[in-house]
Amino acid sequence: MSVMKNIDDIDRQLLDILQDNSRITIRELSERLNLSTTPIHERIKKLERNGFIKGHITLLDAAMVGCSLTAYAMVTLESHSRDVIDRFGRDVAQIPEVMECYYVSGSWDYLLKVQCRDMDAYHKLVVEKFSQLRIQQLHTVFVMSETKLTHKLPIL
Repeated sequence: MSVMKNIDDIDRQLLDILQDNSRITIRELSERLNLSTTPIHERIKKLERNGFIKGHITLLDAAMVGCSLTAYAMVTLESHSRDVIDRFGRDVAQIPEVMECYYVSGSWDYLLKVQCRDMDAYHKLVVEKFSQLRIQQLHTVFVMSETKLTHKLPIL
C-alpha cells in the first residue's frame, strides 16, 4: 500500500505548492487552496510530523558560491563487509563536497555527486579524502553543462 494514500488531494496540492516556494505564506496558501489559515497550518505541521516534509532549505547557485565543478564519482569498495560499507557511509557523510551518496546496484557500489571549486579542488579531494576510504576503484565523470536540475517530486 502506498504511503501517499494517507493524504488527500488538498495535501497533495499543498506539497506541490510548497516544493515551488517553501517561503509562501500561510495566508497565500489559504487563498490558493480556498481554506482558512488554521487548517493550512495544521496540515503543514501534520505533513512535517508524518515525514512527508523533511525540511525547508534555500537552494544556492553553485557557480555563484564558487562550486563550479560538478562531478559524479562511481565507487567500488575494497570489500563488501558490513563494517566496510558502514564505515564508508559514515566517512563520506563527513565530506562537505559530497552532496549526495547512493548505495547502488550494478557495476559500482556507490554513486556520489560532488561539488567543487575546480579540477584542482577535485584532485585534492581525491588525494586527501577519498584515498582514505578503502576504495578499490573510482571512476569520475564531469558535468559539462546542466540541462535540467530540479528537486521537485511529482505528487502522485
